[in-house]
Amino acid sequence: CGGSASGKTTVATRIIEALDVPWVVLLSMDSFYKVLDESQQALAARSDYNFDHPDAFDFELLVSVLRKLKKGKSVKVPVYDFTTHSRRREWKTVYGANVIVFEGILAFANKELLKLLDMKVFVDTDSDIRLVRRLQRDIMERGRDIVGVIKQYHKFVKPAFEQYIEPTVQVADIVVPRGGENFVALDLIVQHVHSQLEKVRALASAHQGQPLPKTLSVLENTPQVRGMHTIIRNKDTTRDEFIFYSKRLMRLLIEHALSFLPLKSVTVETPQGTTYEGKRFHRQRITGVSILRAGETMEQALTAVCKDIRLGKILIQTNHATGEPEVSGARSP
Repeated sequence: CGGSASGKTTVATRIIEALDVPWVVLLSMDSFYKVLDESQQALAARSDYNFDHPDAFDFELLVSVLRKLKKGKSVKVPVYDFTTHSRRREWKTVYGANVIVFEGILAFANKELLKLLDMKVFVDTDSDIRLVRRLQRDIMERGRDIVGVIKQYHKFVKPAFEQYIEPTVQVADIVVPRGGENFVALDLIVQHVHSQLEKVRALASAHQGQPLPKTLSVLENTPQVRGMHTIIRNKDTTRDEFIFYSKRLMRLLIEHALSFLPLKSVTVETPQGTTYEGKRFHRQRITGVSILRAGETMEQALTAVCKDIRLGKILIQTNHATGEPEVSGARSP
Protein backbone atom coordinates (compact mmCIF):
# COMPACT_ATOMS: atom_id res chain seq x y z
CA CYS A 1 0.00 0.00 0.00
CA GLY A 2 1.00 3.65 -0.42
CA GLY A 3 0.00 6.96 -1.93
CA SER A 4 -0.37 7.53 -5.66
CA ALA A 5 3.06 7.41 -7.40
CA SER A 6 4.80 6.43 -4.16
CA GLY A 7 6.70 3.65 -5.94
CA LYS A 8 4.49 0.67 -5.03
CA THR A 9 4.89 -1.03 -8.41
CA THR A 10 8.67 -0.52 -8.31
CA VAL A 11 8.86 -2.04 -4.83
CA ALA A 12 6.64 -4.96 -5.90
CA THR A 13 8.72 -5.62 -9.03
CA ARG A 14 12.03 -5.51 -7.13
CA ILE A 15 10.66 -7.90 -4.51
CA ILE A 16 9.65 -10.34 -7.26
CA GLU A 17 13.08 -10.06 -8.93
CA ALA A 18 14.90 -10.59 -5.62
CA LEU A 19 12.69 -13.55 -4.62
CA ASP A 20 13.84 -15.50 -7.68
CA VAL A 21 11.26 -18.25 -7.18
CA PRO A 22 8.85 -19.73 -9.74
CA TRP A 23 5.14 -19.01 -9.70
CA VAL A 24 4.90 -15.40 -8.51
CA VAL A 25 1.90 -13.25 -9.46
CA LEU A 26 1.71 -9.45 -9.41
CA LEU A 27 -1.85 -8.21 -8.92
CA SER A 28 -2.61 -4.49 -9.22
CA MET A 29 -5.55 -2.73 -7.63
CA ASP A 30 -5.73 -0.50 -10.72
CA SER A 31 -7.32 -3.44 -12.57
CA PHE A 32 -10.37 -3.25 -10.31
CA TYR A 33 -11.73 0.23 -10.97
CA LYS A 34 -15.50 0.14 -11.35
CA VAL A 35 -17.14 0.52 -14.75
CA LEU A 36 -18.26 4.15 -15.14
CA ASP A 37 -21.68 5.18 -16.43
CA GLU A 38 -22.10 8.06 -18.94
CA SER A 39 -22.33 10.82 -16.33
CA GLN A 40 -19.25 9.48 -14.52
CA GLN A 41 -17.38 9.25 -17.83
CA ALA A 42 -18.17 12.93 -18.46
CA LEU A 43 -16.82 13.84 -15.01
CA ALA A 44 -13.67 11.80 -15.61
CA ALA A 45 -13.07 13.59 -18.93
CA ARG A 46 -13.11 16.92 -17.03
CA SER A 47 -10.85 15.54 -14.23
CA ASP A 48 -13.82 15.83 -11.86
CA TYR A 49 -14.21 12.13 -10.95
CA ASN A 50 -12.59 10.89 -7.74
CA PHE A 51 -10.54 7.80 -8.67
CA ASP A 52 -8.87 7.83 -5.22
CA HIS A 53 -12.06 7.23 -3.21
CA PRO A 54 -12.86 3.69 -1.97
CA ASP A 55 -16.16 3.82 -3.90
CA ALA A 56 -14.19 3.94 -7.17
CA PHE A 57 -13.02 0.33 -6.68
CA ASP A 58 -14.85 -2.98 -7.11
CA PHE A 59 -13.80 -4.50 -3.78
CA GLU A 60 -16.26 -7.39 -4.09
CA LEU A 61 -14.62 -8.59 -7.32
CA LEU A 62 -11.13 -7.93 -5.93
CA VAL A 63 -11.70 -9.98 -2.76
CA SER A 64 -13.22 -12.81 -4.82
CA VAL A 65 -10.24 -12.88 -7.21
CA LEU A 66 -7.64 -12.80 -4.42
CA ARG A 67 -9.45 -15.51 -2.47
CA LYS A 68 -9.45 -17.82 -5.51
CA LEU A 69 -5.78 -17.10 -6.28
CA LYS A 70 -4.82 -18.03 -2.71
CA LYS A 71 -6.57 -21.39 -3.24
CA GLY A 72 -4.46 -21.97 -6.34
CA LYS A 73 -7.32 -21.45 -8.79
CA SER A 74 -7.14 -19.62 -12.11
CA VAL A 75 -9.11 -16.36 -12.40
CA LYS A 76 -10.06 -13.74 -14.95
CA VAL A 77 -8.75 -10.26 -14.10
CA PRO A 78 -10.11 -7.12 -15.81
CA VAL A 79 -7.73 -4.94 -17.82
CA TYR A 80 -8.32 -1.22 -17.20
CA ASP A 81 -7.67 1.43 -19.87
CA PHE A 82 -6.69 4.72 -18.20
CA THR A 83 -6.97 6.75 -21.42
CA THR A 84 -10.67 5.87 -21.85
CA HIS A 85 -11.49 5.28 -18.14
CA SER A 86 -13.00 1.89 -18.96
CA ARG A 87 -12.38 -1.86 -18.82
CA ARG A 88 -11.16 -3.48 -21.99
CA ARG A 89 -13.19 -6.26 -23.55
CA GLU A 90 -10.43 -8.86 -23.06
CA TRP A 91 -9.77 -9.99 -19.48
CA LYS A 92 -6.43 -11.48 -18.44
CA THR A 93 -6.15 -15.03 -17.10
CA VAL A 94 -4.08 -15.27 -13.91
CA TYR A 95 -3.18 -18.50 -12.12
CA GLY A 96 -2.70 -19.22 -8.44
CA ALA A 97 0.95 -19.02 -7.34
CA ASN A 98 3.45 -19.64 -4.54
CA VAL A 99 3.62 -15.89 -3.88
CA ILE A 100 1.02 -13.23 -4.73
CA VAL A 101 2.23 -9.62 -4.59
CA PHE A 102 -0.76 -7.27 -4.44
CA GLU A 103 -0.35 -3.48 -4.71
CA GLY A 104 -2.72 -0.53 -4.65
CA ILE A 105 -3.41 2.84 -3.05
CA LEU A 106 -6.25 1.41 -0.94
CA ALA A 107 -4.84 -2.07 -0.39
CA PHE A 108 -5.47 -1.75 3.39
CA ALA A 109 -8.83 0.06 3.21
CA ASN A 110 -11.17 -2.94 3.17
CA LYS A 111 -11.67 -5.30 6.14
CA GLU A 112 -12.32 -8.41 4.01
CA LEU A 113 -9.26 -7.64 1.92
CA LEU A 114 -7.06 -7.21 5.01
CA LYS A 115 -7.96 -10.73 6.18
CA LEU A 116 -6.40 -12.16 3.00
CA LEU A 117 -3.05 -10.37 3.38
CA ASP A 118 -0.28 -12.35 5.10
CA MET A 119 2.23 -9.48 5.08
CA LYS A 120 1.41 -5.76 4.85
CA VAL A 121 3.99 -3.30 3.48
CA PHE A 122 3.41 0.47 3.38
CA VAL A 123 5.54 2.46 0.90
CA ASP A 124 6.15 5.91 2.40
CA THR A 125 7.37 8.56 -0.08
CA ASP A 126 7.55 12.37 0.28
CA SER A 127 4.45 14.15 -1.10
CA ASP A 128 6.49 16.43 -3.40
CA ILE A 129 8.17 13.44 -5.03
CA ARG A 130 4.80 11.72 -5.46
CA LEU A 131 3.34 14.80 -7.17
CA VAL A 132 6.27 15.09 -9.60
CA ARG A 133 6.05 11.37 -10.46
CA ARG A 134 2.28 11.61 -10.96
CA LEU A 135 2.69 14.58 -13.31
CA GLN A 136 5.25 12.69 -15.40
CA ARG A 137 3.18 9.49 -15.50
CA ASP A 138 -0.24 11.01 -16.24
CA ILE A 139 1.05 13.37 -18.94
CA MET A 140 3.45 10.97 -20.70
CA GLU A 141 1.66 7.61 -20.25
CA ARG A 142 -2.03 8.49 -19.92
CA GLY A 143 -2.35 11.49 -22.24
CA ARG A 144 -3.55 14.00 -19.61
CA ASP A 145 -2.86 17.76 -19.58
CA ILE A 146 -0.88 19.38 -16.76
CA VAL A 147 -3.77 21.62 -15.64
CA GLY A 148 -6.11 18.62 -15.28
CA VAL A 149 -3.52 16.55 -13.39
CA ILE A 150 -2.82 19.35 -10.86
CA LYS A 151 -6.54 20.06 -10.47
CA GLN A 152 -7.26 16.38 -9.79
CA TYR A 153 -4.34 16.12 -7.37
CA HIS A 154 -5.48 19.00 -5.16
CA LYS A 155 -9.19 18.17 -5.41
CA PHE A 156 -9.08 14.38 -4.96
CA VAL A 157 -5.64 12.74 -4.67
CA LYS A 158 -4.23 14.73 -1.74
CA PRO A 159 -7.44 14.73 0.38
CA ALA A 160 -7.96 10.99 -0.29
CA PHE A 161 -4.39 10.23 0.77
CA GLU A 162 -4.85 12.13 4.05
CA GLN A 163 -8.27 10.60 4.76
CA TYR A 164 -8.10 7.00 3.48
CA ILE A 165 -4.49 6.00 2.74
CA GLU A 166 -2.13 7.59 5.24
CA PRO A 167 -4.10 6.37 8.33
CA THR A 168 -3.77 2.74 7.15
CA VAL A 169 -0.02 2.84 7.86
CA GLN A 170 -1.07 1.71 11.36
CA VAL A 171 -1.97 -1.79 10.10
CA ALA A 172 1.32 -2.22 8.18
CA ASP A 173 3.84 -4.83 9.28
CA ILE A 174 6.68 -2.98 7.53
CA VAL A 175 7.01 0.68 6.46
CA VAL A 176 9.40 1.28 3.55
CA PRO A 177 10.64 4.90 3.38
CA ARG A 178 11.95 6.06 -0.03
CA GLY A 179 10.24 3.20 -1.87
CA GLY A 180 12.26 1.15 -4.34
CA GLU A 181 15.57 2.79 -3.33
CA ASN A 182 15.43 1.31 0.17
CA PHE A 183 17.33 -1.91 -0.54
CA VAL A 184 17.75 -2.79 3.15
CA ALA A 185 13.96 -2.89 3.64
CA LEU A 186 13.50 -4.86 0.41
CA ASP A 187 16.05 -7.45 1.57
CA LEU A 188 14.17 -7.88 4.87
CA ILE A 189 10.88 -8.41 3.03
CA VAL A 190 12.44 -10.97 0.67
CA GLN A 191 14.03 -12.84 3.59
CA HIS A 192 10.67 -13.02 5.37
CA VAL A 193 8.87 -14.36 2.28
CA HIS A 194 11.60 -16.98 1.77
CA SER A 195 11.23 -18.09 5.40
CA GLN A 196 7.47 -18.49 4.92
CA LEU A 197 8.02 -20.51 1.73
CA GLU A 198 10.42 -22.81 3.62
CA LYS A 199 7.70 -23.46 6.21
CA VAL A 200 5.25 -24.35 3.43
CA ARG A 201 7.81 -26.71 1.84
CA ALA A 202 8.38 -28.36 5.23
CA LEU A 203 4.63 -28.95 5.59
CA ALA A 204 4.43 -30.29 2.04
CA SER A 205 7.18 -32.87 2.70
CA ALA A 206 5.85 -33.86 6.13
CA HIS A 207 3.64 -36.58 4.59
CA GLN A 208 6.64 -38.63 3.39
CA GLY A 209 6.66 -42.02 5.06
CA GLN A 210 3.06 -41.53 6.19
CA PRO A 211 0.05 -43.60 5.00
CA LEU A 212 -1.48 -42.50 1.70
CA PRO A 213 -4.52 -40.22 2.03
CA LYS A 214 -7.94 -41.86 1.82
CA THR A 215 -8.79 -39.72 -1.22
CA LEU A 216 -6.03 -41.43 -3.24
CA SER A 217 -6.90 -44.81 -4.74
CA VAL A 218 -4.13 -47.05 -6.09
CA LEU A 219 -4.80 -49.90 -8.51
CA GLU A 220 -4.14 -53.20 -6.70
CA ASN A 221 -0.69 -54.60 -7.50
CA THR A 222 -1.93 -58.05 -8.61
CA PRO A 223 0.34 -60.66 -10.28
CA GLN A 224 -1.31 -59.70 -13.59
CA VAL A 225 -0.51 -55.96 -13.11
CA ARG A 226 3.05 -56.77 -12.02
CA GLY A 227 3.48 -59.03 -15.04
CA MET A 228 2.45 -56.25 -17.43
CA HIS A 229 4.77 -53.75 -15.68
CA THR A 230 7.61 -56.26 -16.07
CA ILE A 231 7.05 -56.32 -19.82
CA ILE A 232 6.72 -52.56 -20.42
CA ARG A 233 9.72 -51.73 -18.18
CA ASN A 234 12.03 -54.22 -19.87
CA LYS A 235 14.49 -52.48 -22.21
CA ASP A 236 14.29 -55.47 -24.61
CA THR A 237 10.50 -55.21 -25.04
CA THR A 238 9.45 -54.53 -28.63
CA ARG A 239 7.43 -51.44 -29.58
CA ASP A 240 4.30 -53.47 -30.40
CA GLU A 241 4.42 -55.31 -27.06
CA PHE A 242 4.97 -52.06 -25.16
CA ILE A 243 1.89 -50.47 -26.79
CA PHE A 244 -0.29 -53.60 -26.32
CA TYR A 245 0.43 -54.01 -22.59
CA SER A 246 0.33 -50.26 -21.90
CA LYS A 247 -3.18 -50.20 -23.36
CA ARG A 248 -4.18 -53.14 -21.16
CA LEU A 249 -2.92 -51.33 -18.06
CA MET A 250 -4.74 -48.15 -19.07
CA ARG A 251 -7.98 -50.10 -19.53
CA LEU A 252 -7.62 -51.67 -16.06
CA LEU A 253 -7.02 -48.20 -14.63
CA ILE A 254 -10.14 -46.78 -16.34
CA GLU A 255 -12.23 -49.76 -15.13
CA HIS A 256 -10.97 -49.11 -11.59
CA ALA A 257 -11.85 -45.40 -11.85
CA LEU A 258 -15.39 -46.19 -13.05
CA SER A 259 -16.11 -47.92 -9.73
CA PHE A 260 -16.07 -44.47 -8.06
CA LEU A 261 -18.88 -43.06 -10.22
CA PRO A 262 -22.24 -42.36 -8.52
CA LEU A 263 -24.36 -45.52 -8.82
CA LYS A 264 -27.90 -46.25 -7.68
CA SER A 265 -29.51 -49.58 -6.84
CA VAL A 266 -31.93 -50.96 -9.45
CA THR A 267 -33.92 -54.16 -9.86
CA VAL A 268 -34.11 -55.76 -13.31
CA GLU A 269 -35.82 -58.87 -14.67
CA THR A 270 -33.60 -61.49 -16.30
CA PRO A 271 -34.58 -63.44 -19.49
CA GLN A 272 -35.29 -66.41 -17.19
CA GLY A 273 -37.96 -64.37 -15.39
CA THR A 274 -36.01 -63.89 -12.15
CA THR A 275 -35.08 -60.52 -10.62
CA TYR A 276 -31.58 -59.22 -10.13
CA GLU A 277 -30.53 -56.51 -7.66
CA GLY A 278 -27.98 -54.43 -9.54
CA LYS A 279 -26.41 -50.99 -9.97
CA ARG A 280 -26.87 -48.30 -12.60
CA PHE A 281 -24.99 -45.04 -13.32
CA HIS A 282 -26.85 -42.25 -11.53
CA ARG A 283 -26.25 -39.45 -14.03
CA GLN A 284 -27.14 -38.69 -17.65
CA ARG A 285 -23.76 -38.75 -19.40
CA ILE A 286 -20.03 -39.11 -18.73
CA THR A 287 -17.46 -36.67 -20.15
CA GLY A 288 -13.76 -37.43 -20.44
CA VAL A 289 -11.18 -34.63 -20.66
CA SER A 290 -7.60 -35.37 -21.68
CA ILE A 291 -4.77 -33.01 -20.74
CA LEU A 292 -2.49 -33.03 -23.78
CA ARG A 293 -0.23 -34.65 -24.64
CA ALA A 294 0.10 -37.66 -22.33
CA GLY A 295 -3.57 -37.69 -21.38
CA GLU A 296 -4.51 -38.35 -25.00
CA THR A 297 -2.93 -41.81 -24.84
CA MET A 298 -5.69 -42.97 -22.46
CA GLU A 299 -8.60 -41.82 -24.66
CA GLN A 300 -8.84 -45.14 -26.52
CA ALA A 301 -9.10 -47.11 -23.26
CA LEU A 302 -11.81 -44.73 -22.03
CA THR A 303 -13.92 -44.95 -25.20
CA ALA A 304 -13.53 -48.76 -25.17
CA VAL A 305 -15.24 -49.13 -21.79
CA CYS A 306 -17.64 -46.14 -21.83
CA LYS A 307 -20.23 -46.24 -24.59
CA ASP A 308 -21.02 -42.88 -26.28
CA ILE A 309 -18.70 -40.92 -24.00
CA ARG A 310 -18.05 -37.28 -24.90
CA LEU A 311 -14.42 -36.14 -25.03
CA GLY A 312 -12.79 -32.79 -24.38
CA LYS A 313 -9.17 -31.63 -24.55
CA ILE A 314 -7.02 -29.11 -22.67
CA LEU A 315 -3.60 -27.93 -23.80
CA ILE A 316 -1.37 -26.30 -21.16
CA GLN A 317 1.87 -24.64 -22.25
CA THR A 318 4.48 -22.35 -20.71
CA ASN A 319 4.28 -18.66 -21.57
CA HIS A 320 7.92 -17.96 -22.47
CA ALA A 321 7.54 -14.25 -21.62
CA THR A 322 6.42 -14.90 -18.02
CA GLY A 323 7.59 -18.46 -17.42
CA GLU A 324 4.10 -19.30 -16.13
CA PRO A 325 1.76 -22.06 -17.39
CA GLU A 326 -1.22 -20.97 -19.48
CA VAL A 327 -4.20 -22.77 -20.96
CA SER A 328 -3.37 -22.48 -24.67
CA GLY A 329 -6.45 -24.31 -25.87
CA ALA A 330 -9.56 -25.94 -24.42
CA ARG A 331 -12.33 -27.77 -26.24
CA SER A 332 -15.22 -29.06 -24.17
CA PRO A 333 -18.37 -30.91 -25.27
